[in-house]
Amino acid sequence: MPVRIASVDPGSPADTLGWATGDQILAINGEPVEDELDFRFKASDETLVLKVRKGGTLVEETIEKEPDAGLGVELEEFRIKTCGDDCVFCFVDQNPVGLRDTLYFRDGDFRMSFLYGNYITVTNLRDRDLERIVEQRLSPLYVSVHCTDDDVRAEMMGHRTLRDRQAEKLRFLADHGIELHAQIVLVPGFNDGGMLVKTILDLFDLHEQLYSVSIVPVGLTEHRKQLLDLRPVTSSEARQLARQVARWQETFREAIGRGFVYLSDEVYLLADLDFPDEESYDGYPLMENGVGMSRDFLDELAFQAEDFPDALPTPRQVTLVSGELTAPLLQDRVEPLLEAVGGLEVDVVTCANKLFGEVVTVSGLLNFKSFLAELRPRAEAGTLGDLVVLPPDCVNFEGLFLDNRPGQMTPEDLSRALGGVEVVVFDGDWGALVDRLGEPVGAA
Repeated sequence: MPVRIASVDPGSPADTLGWATGDQILAINGEPVEDELDFRFKASDETLVLKVRKGGTLVEETIEKEPDAGLGVELEEFRIKTCGDDCVFCFVDQNPVGLRDTLYFRDGDFRMSFLYGNYITVTNLRDRDLERIVEQRLSPLYVSVHCTDDDVRAEMMGHRTLRDRQAEKLRFLADHGIELHAQIVLVPGFNDGGMLVKTILDLFDLHEQLYSVSIVPVGLTEHRKQLLDLRPVTSSEARQLARQVARWQETFREAIGRGFVYLSDEVYLLADLDFPDEESYDGYPLMENGVGMSRDFLDELAFQAEDFPDALPTPRQVTLVSGELTAPLLQDRVEPLLEAVGGLEVDVVTCANKLFGEVVTVSGLLNFKSFLAELRPRAEAGTLGDLVVLPPDCVNFEGLFLDNRPGQMTPEDLSRALGGVEVVVFDGDWGALVDRLGEPVGAA
């Protein structure tokens, strides 16, 4: 399918050729153009013969340019491919009604994996997709593997046919030099125990190109009507898993110089165990998948605390909001360091999830409805203090909560609903937060 031009830069080669918004680029040097990534790859040559549909007229034009120089066009966003699976644990199926449309979309596009680090399955990868990934060096890719046993994998992931050629596809990509990172969503009764051991050992056979395996406990909400009955990972199972992974990492480090298998922070929180040290995370390549974020969070706090002032010029109170899972971490590790600053009072508020259900205890899925239910009584009692700090990742890149209700979408909306107390989402800078509290009232 041809790609459509969204805009043309003035004075660019495309502008000189008379290209305009709405024109379509069909082919470059005889090869069809499928999307923007394909266009970038094929337009990198010095000499380009382009087949373009301009205002309904098909024309062929030749451009001579410097290698890798752009043509000065912005293309329309490509249509994202949907996931080829129907996993029994898919979080999309557990969403409540009334959220933004994008939250009900199952992304299964290898291009999004390359561009943004999204984890995808390989079920819908065709041979031509595999060849394109190799030809255009779309590396690294992030793959949701879950299990390498075909029967269990098919049961977990709802395959219409038993074989999705996962092992063959991963081997093809690895043999052609594509860097891979794998993810396992651990579902008790499916891919734990011996199945987990088999999966890790099978993936280790690809370790020269498969650099990491992240293990993440299954996330379940209260919106599972007519879905398969699943249960979460228990605290005792999390402790056992942490011990097992520590042994694996010791073996893998001796063999290949890296841990290879890593646990998401949620596992250590469930197990009530401290996080491994910084070196154990091998440079934090998986932080966006929740692996090592808490260790980095604590280390950064300790580092920044060295520059905290001895005292604030005026006594201030800050309210730190958290989900149930991470509230003890804030109370035990964060609150004491902040309250070492004279005049600074810290109140850690544990917030139940009113949107997904109280079984969801992570902070990143908290929302306007949940924040308001917990904080409004404190606002009415006048105990919220001078600043309310929400957890990172509770808003998207547009600054919106998961709720999809007018007037209930942003931290500013929450501030108004709480009577005007200042509400911010924590950005990782403790020093800036303390400095903000040290400013004269009303200065911010």
